[in-house]
Formats: sequence, structure tokens, C-alpha cells
Amino acid sequence: MADAPHAAPLNDPLATYAFLPRLGGAGVRLELHADVLEWDMGMRKGRLALKDVSRVHLLFQHAKFGSSCFEMRLEGREGTRLVASSVSRVALTRMEDQREAFTTFVRAFHKAVATSGAQVEWVGGYGRLRWNIMVALGLATLAALVVVLLMSMEGGQWMFIAIVSLFAVLLAWPMAEALWRNQPVHYGPEHLPQRLLPG
Repeated sequence: MADAPHAAPLNDPLATYAFLPRLGGAGVRLELHADVLEWDMGMRKGRLALKDVSRVHLLFQHAKFGSSCFEMRLEGREGTRLVASSVSRVALTRMEDQREAFTTFVRAFHKAVATSGAQVEWVGGYGRLRWNIMVALGLATLAALVVVLLMSMEGGQWMFIAIVSLFAVLLAWPMAEALWRNQPVHYGPEHLPQRLLPG
């Protein structure tokens, strides 16, 4: 990412967003202007012209220390790569949910880029191959679990069945939600996939 330490000052931003990606690290601040996204990562600062945005990727990340998060990943034609996350890490095992501010910024960014004339690839979720592999593995695991439970029922191992069923539910829900939200999709800036936004 190219730094821009001596760039001319900009007018008041249309929208701003800040988050802390890692404990003890530099925070990330994004300022959206009419034709420029200004970013600040501690010692590194720069600007990305909205007309140079080449790719926007919305993604759902499950259970980072118990808190799911949504991400918007940006790529510029000159090589800039930026990430905005809906959570901040404020303690070793605690994340702060910033879903409202994140959603507001994401919507404002999409609207601004859409009017900039940029040729953008708007994508959401996992890649098709990754998603297909995860679905196949999930179904295979489910089939194996059913076989184990049926065999245990024949042996009357009810305590074992209860424990396995409990853990299966606790593990299956995050996987099912991640697969549902991260279904591969190409979208337009005026029709954001709701499953990839907090809410």
C-alpha cells in the first residue's frame, strides 16, 4: 500500500469508521470522502481514489473469542489492500461489537463507489470451491455422526448419546451459520447481501 504523508487536506468526510484489529496494535481509521478513501493505520497512512477500487469482498467470520464478525475487504488497482471489521479486540478474550457503525460505513462506501465510475468486482462469501468442499465435509461428518449415534442406541449407551448430541449441536450451529452466510455471491452495490451484514 502506498503511503501519502504529504497529501493535501480533504474536506469533512462523508463517513468514518475505526476499529482495533489486534490488542496492543495500531488501530485502523477509515474516512470516506466524495472521491477518496483515506486510511490511517498508525505509522502508515494513505489514500485510495474511489475510481481505483477494483474489488470489494464482504465476508462473515465466526466466533473469534466468542464474537462473530463481518468484514469488508477492499482492493485497489495500484495494489492497496484494506480490511474493515465489525469488531474491535479490546481485551485478550473480549471483542467489542461495532455492528451499527460498521453497517453504516459499508453502505455509505458502496454508495460512493457506485457513483465514482469505478469498474468493481463485488463479491461476497467464500470462493465457490472452498464453499463446496466445506459443505461436502460437513455432510460427511453428519453422516458419520448419525451412524455412531445409531450404533450407540443399539447398545443402550444413553449417556454417551446425550453428550455426543450436545457437542454436535454446539459445533454444528457455527458451521451451519458460516456456510449459510458465506454462500458465494456476486452482487451490485445497490443490492448488498443482507446475510453478510450485521443484523
